[in-house]
Amino acid sequence: MQIRRITLVGFGLLASSVGAALKQSNKKIIVRAVSSSSTLERAKELNLADEFFKYEEVESWVEGSDLILLCGPILHILSTLSTLSKITPSHPVLVSDIGSTKAKIGDIGSSLKAPFTFVGGHPMAGSEKRSLEHCDPSLFENAYWFLCPLQETPESLYSPLSDLVSFLGSEIVLLSAKEHDSAMAWLSHMPQMVSSTLAGNMPARLIEKELQHYAGRGFRDMTRIAGSSWNMWHDILLTNKDAVKLALDEFSEGIKRTQKAMECISEDDADAHKVFVSGNCGRASLFAPGRNAANAFFEITVRLKDCPGAILGVMQPLAKAGVNIRDIELMKVRENVAGTLLLAFKKEVEAAAAMKVLRLLDYEVKER
Repeated sequence: MQIRRITLVGFGLLASSVGAALKQSNKKIIVRAVSSSSTLERAKELNLADEFFKYEEVESWVEGSDLILLCGPILHILSTLSTLSKITPSHPVLVSDIGSTKAKIGDIGSSLKAPFTFVGGHPMAGSEKRSLEHCDPSLFENAYWFLCPLQETPESLYSPLSDLVSFLGSEIVLLSAKEHDSAMAWLSHMPQMVSSTLAGNMPARLIEKELQHYAGRGFRDMTRIAGSSWNMWHDILLTNKDAVKLALDEFSEGIKRTQKAMECISEDDADAHKVFVSGNCGRASLFAPGRNAANAFFEITVRLKDCPGAILGVMQPLAKAGVNIRDIELMKVRENVAGTLLLAFKKEVEAAAAMKVLRLLDYEVKER
């Protein structure tokens, strides 16, 4: 089956980014947007889709669709799947989703009868921005995209979905729904709860004297995601509750071992040292060669000069030299102290060219 029409249900950031990528390509795929009236109007203005439907026009947007991608919140995905289970399309329709948990979605998705085929999905991409106003056709590049097909589903039935994911620049990872939720509980969902707990439990002795303003980079980094939206996380925690509770229990055991190590640190440093060694190894394992999509980028750091227009002084000569920067981050910024610019490139030759240009301008440049 080839995709001639793709229907994106819930036309927010992720759906509109898929639409934008398809619209700017030469692929002859009709993009259908399903959303609220106001969102559909804006999607028309931005030319992000070809056909437009309201949520309640289910029979209309199912008919003619080759691939339906459910892009709303998890509970909305579950509700939409329940609605689809009562419909029998006149032709084969592949259905997937972008939900952050997979087991409960897979349970309801499995109730879809032929000619529907359901395959759960979860792209590890996004932004703190939520609406189609912030759509980005390159949003999925270099990201992992989990696919969780039912055990009895042959790859040939969902190959059009795999082709779409590859076209968007993502790396496909096949997992069962249970494996996915267990992994995400530890690698995403439990860390969110720890970050929120850390930020929300600063003792009164700090807050009353406003000492929290002196937080170091470590505390700020660890509490960055504490600013996440409850509206999104409610659905995630509700549908992956048991796995997150288990992850929190396992993490709590680690905290207890660390506390025990601290009790005897003045007498014997071995246990406390072990905490750091284990942490060093765990952190390093995240970046094993060939196992982390971010490693596909070639990164360099540039020591900025402490003067107005410092960032422009780096970017302008690279643009003039035709070097394409794929990502940029300002690191280690303190008032009155020059910062460090992290630049990422898709190709090694681009990173090498950037280093050559900047070194000729007397910048301190290092490979990362």
